[in-house]
Amino acid sequence: MTSSSNINPGELREQGNQVFKQGKFQEAIDRYSDAINLLADLPLSETTKTDFTKCYSNRAQCFIHLNQYEEAIEDATRALEYTPADEKSLYRRSSAFERLGRLNEAISDAQRLISISPKGNAADEQTNSLLRKLRDSTENKHTQRTQIKSQIQEMFEAINTNLNQETALNNLLVISREDSGAEGILAYDSDLQQIKECIQANERITILGTVRVLASIVKNSYKRAELVYNKLGVPLMGRCLAMNDTEIPACTTILVHNIIMSICDLENRRKIRKPINVPFNFDQPVIEFINNIFRMLVEFIDDKTCPAIGRDCCLDLVAKFVDRANGCNWTSKFIVSGVPKVLRVAATVPNLPDNDKKAYPITEQTKMYISCALSVVYNDLCSDKEREEFNNECIEFVKALREKDDIASRVRTISVLSVLLQGPFETGNAILGNQNLVDLMIQMAGSNDSLQERIAVEAIVLSASKKDKAAGILAQGADILKNLYRSANEDIRVLALVGLSKIASSKGTDASTNVVAEGSCQTLGRACCKLLITSQSFDIRRWSADGLAYLTLDADVKEELADNLAALKALFTLCQCPDAHVLYSITTILVNLTNTYDIHKPDKEMLELATYAKQHIPKEHPKDEKAFFDERRRKLIEAGIIPVLVQLCKHKSENCREQIARVFLGLCENEKYRGAIVAGGGAKALLPLALEGTSVGMTKATQALAKITITTNPEIAFPGQRMLELVRPIIKLLRIEHTALENFEALMAVTNLASIGESVRKRILKEGGFSSIEQYMFEEHPMLRRAATECMCNLVIQEEVMKNFTGENDRIKLLVLYCGGDDESLIKAAMGTLAVLSSLQADIEHIKDLNLEAEERQRLNDLIKENRVICNKMLDVKAFFEIFKQLCACNNLDLQFRALYIVRNIVKADKELAVRVVETELMDVLFAIQEIKDDRLVNEKNRKIASDIVGVCLKYGLIQRNKSDTIKEEDETATAD
Repeated sequence: MTSSSNINPGELREQGNQVFKQGKFQEAIDRYSDAINLLADLPLSETTKTDFTKCYSNRAQCFIHLNQYEEAIEDATRALEYTPADEKSLYRRSSAFERLGRLNEAISDAQRLISISPKGNAADEQTNSLLRKLRDSTENKHTQRTQIKSQIQEMFEAINTNLNQETALNNLLVISREDSGAEGILAYDSDLQQIKECIQANERITILGTVRVLASIVKNSYKRAELVYNKLGVPLMGRCLAMNDTEIPACTTILVHNIIMSICDLENRRKIRKPINVPFNFDQPVIEFINNIFRMLVEFIDDKTCPAIGRDCCLDLVAKFVDRANGCNWTSKFIVSGVPKVLRVAATVPNLPDNDKKAYPITEQTKMYISCALSVVYNDLCSDKEREEFNNECIEFVKALREKDDIASRVRTISVLSVLLQGPFETGNAILGNQNLVDLMIQMAGSNDSLQERIAVEAIVLSASKKDKAAGILAQGADILKNLYRSANEDIRVLALVGLSKIASSKGTDASTNVVAEGSCQTLGRACCKLLITSQSFDIRRWSADGLAYLTLDADVKEELADNLAALKALFTLCQCPDAHVLYSITTILVNLTNTYDIHKPDKEMLELATYAKQHIPKEHPKDEKAFFDERRRKLIEAGIIPVLVQLCKHKSENCREQIARVFLGLCENEKYRGAIVAGGGAKALLPLALEGTSVGMTKATQALAKITITTNPEIAFPGQRMLELVRPIIKLLRIEHTALENFEALMAVTNLASIGESVRKRILKEGGFSSIEQYMFEEHPMLRRAATECMCNLVIQEEVMKNFTGENDRIKLLVLYCGGDDESLIKAAMGTLAVLSSLQADIEHIKDLNLEAEERQRLNDLIKENRVICNKMLDVKAFFEIFKQLCACNNLDLQFRALYIVRNIVKADKELAVRVVETELMDVLFAIQEIKDDRLVNEKNRKIASDIVGVCLKYGLIQRNKSDTIKEEDETATAD
């Protein structure tokens, strides 16, 4: 390794280029990596951006040569971060996509490259060649494409003639989900004239169906997304967003979302690691596009003619793309032009006596959307100056509301405060203290005016959510809530109950802290359960579930709820509600009941230090021990939780899906529940959770799937195509950032999958399974090392895997050395792998003389050659003969059989290899095994293999029989003399 202390990044990159030309790709990767590390310490300028681009792009090409395509895609994407129009990086990423079989993304990159490349240059021709290759790879679908073209024409004719328009649009939607179908639709209606006419029509079904088709067309394709955006235009998309309809704005939101993702290439950009305060580097056309989208969204949020659902959709898009960490870098602009607009909407209170006739239309979820958007913006702020600007905007807005001290102004002020307390809590809490709003809330709570009481109690409830940051309101809030709990208004009473529940549960799972009197949590829990069971009002039941979501942090409440079958059934019934907030409350209850939340236990040294410093040390409740939560899980299974979880999996909220994955994983920890989960559709429902969602949710779902795969026949649990889909998430679990247990269970699951059939093994390889599994064969942890070797044993049946052992590497040596270890299970796994690798010649011997086609004959000869290479590499390991002599002579008949089997394969592979065996003491052991008649030392099966080996050596003429039929290699009497 060359020292880089006195070398600049340019020199290191040039060194990388030189070793790259020599074919030393790993060494080139090291040089480029050293250069990147040095560049990271330099100020970011145009020069360093160019250097970063070249290093990452060149390293990506090295990864391509080493068949590490995921790493190549990541590095090419990093290069495009610094130079968005870098042709080499786009070409290399397209090549990597193509080799992973991700043709849609490969073609998208190639088409984008063609659009930015100067015509007539070599790179342009190279790109066209790649594009032709990509298209040729799908040539076998020509007939299908022809049929699709005919179907598309038929569907458009049906739409134009108003015959079965809905059916025609649904068929187009199905066609658009395939890449060829999406391309065919745009080829048929290249200027989108017919599609625009459908959107401009007054028929709801036509507009809805067309928007759905467009949302599918633009997904994962820069070229198609750019075309649709340019042809459709912002005004037409805005028209759909602003329609007073329950579905069209939501579908338009998906369309805009997919266009942003494709044009900004966010799916790939989000995979690379970068500082969260550094925005993505978009080129100028993309910047203009995202600015146009931002202006449209902010205008609709502040447009009183925009229907409530459309406003919610705009807020949702802002929350998803406003930040610089993972989105479009709208944060700075939003502070100035967006915050005042959303706060005006937040100040809207329906049924206010003097409400302006032109008030903003809002839904029950609008303020939650505002809170989410503001929270994302606040978390994206990366300097004190930005936080000060944000806080000042909010403070000035509240000050303006407080200037007129009437009922309407008070209500609007506290309404804005509630929104801030749900989102950027620090800002809301600061305003709460600075503007003397605590007194105002108390005054409103005791006003006997139901509207003021409701608004005030909501604010108090939200203030109580974070005990450590709202001590002032908690001190007085409890008494206020107790008084409001006696209100004649049921809505106010249940809100007060939720507030009291939050205060009572603010200790979390710490059993050593008592915020309220002993038993208060249980009393409040019973009240929530009673309302949940008896109330006919959806809002009352919803708030009751919200209260239980907090109270079930207390183990005594968990125990009572688990025994309350009626309350559990009421919760399960409430799961049919589509409201994400309600479902999150319910899934939180299930997570608490099953104890599947994250538990962070402090280090032993930290506990000793805290004890010495007389600091508070949290204690676990006795009823949160394993025996208790195992019993609660059993009761939930019997109450029918599995079909409820399966139904909940269909919800789009990523946070809810993460909670569901947690519960599934907890239930899967008990092996006896896994069969019931599979029978109830849980395995099928878990697969989408493992493929899409939060990183934690995908990990939990994948681990649950791995547990099921370990103990259940995968062909039953995941029939057909589903088994192939299972491979990708489980392989992703084989990464160092995951825990050792997750790695171990993934290895066990892949071991089972690899035993199913050739198609599954090929999918494992396609997803990068070989390198992922092999890395754990070098692990220090014995169980991981053993599991990886067992997995490799099942995988080496695949011919492509076998080739990895014939090159210039120490893979065979590692397996031989493992055979000489102390871990019997590892020895068996290593010997099993060697047995499979060395048995190819024995398995195909009977077909050598058949009349084969030239291609088949060549393949057979290649297999024979590779087999000899592998057997020779075994004998080249210095310790081989000593290790196998011990194994052949050992008392463990199973190990003895495996060792003899491997030796037989070696001597049958080639006469020269047999000579090397005959010349060692191993042959003496084989002679002895033939003669031993004690079945406790050598059974008949093992004697038979030893005899086979001797027979092969006889056939080669390496040994001979004496007159008494005793095998001898040399004159033993002479040797003794």
